[in-house]
Amino acid sequence: MSRDLNVDQIKKLWILDLVIRNGSLKKAALEAKVSPSAISQTITSLEGSFGHPLLVREKGSVTPTHESLAILDVVRPAFEAFERLRAMNEAPVPKLAWLKFGTYESIAIDLLPALTQRLREKLPLMRLNLRVSRTSNLLTMVRKGELCSALITETDDLDRFFVVDVAEDRLGLFVSRRHDIAQLSPAKAIERYGVGTLAATAEGLPRYFTKFMRHHELSKPSVVSDSFETLRAGAAAGSFVAVLPERVANRDGSLIELSVSSAAAKSRLGVHRIALVSQMTCDREESYFLAAESRRILTHSRSN
Repeated sequence: MSRDLNVDQIKKLWILDLVIRNGSLKKAALEAKVSPSAISQTITSLEGSFGHPLLVREKGSVTPTHESLAILDVVRPAFEAFERLRAMNEAPVPKLAWLKFGTYESIAIDLLPALTQRLREKLPLMRLNLRVSRTSNLLTMVRKGELCSALITETDDLDRFFVVDVAEDRLGLFVSRRHDIAQLSPAKAIERYGVGTLAATAEGLPRYFTKFMRHHELSKPSVVSDSFETLRAGAAAGSFVAVLPERVANRDGSLIELSVSSAAAKSRLGVHRIALVSQMTCDREESYFLAAESRRILTHSRSN
């Protein structure tokens, strides 16, 4: 590749990152608001520049090559820096008299107190209705118009919604820091204490969650719960190994992650998006405003 890294090449690398995070050209195209063919041409151009394949394309999905992961390891910090700079710019405050907003339990603990205060400062006359539920239920409520928007974890079918990315998280195997279980390998810990995981909905588990479970051969969990917080409490007590998002597990330092293979780390196994969704017909300014406020709060809570 040319040593002169220009704006066009940076944009193409951003598209590559977008494709890998979404797991398909189609989903990346929806987020970038371009056609799948334009995404495909961008990837082909990048592969020509680097002189080797960057994606393994399969029907409906893509898998990153080791070369593409190595490249993105170098440039992702720059993307994150640009994202932080963008977050510093205040999103326009929409004129809202009433807001119905939802999110899921484990993120609500970090988000809702600060978001509620922020909204009341900026929109003191606005009436606020907040709901906390599972992602599948939140999507149903948004689709039916019971909620204006919702902050959710990544799911497999968001084509019918307007989506704004807010943050990224990943799954891990977490145990009590102060328990003997922390000294065991993942396989030994699971064999001796069992594993707790999120229960599937009627639609099943999201693809990123299913891949994580299959990789660790967790087809028969000991504890199944609708709540990450219940799993977190069990792990903190030393009762079992819990499959948790990193953001939830690292809230107070009581848990430690069991080591994972380098291959799993390089493949970004379990990485998923946190996104704000709303109906396609809803006010886009409202969606961007809520996404920006949520991103700012979650970034601050993570840095602390």
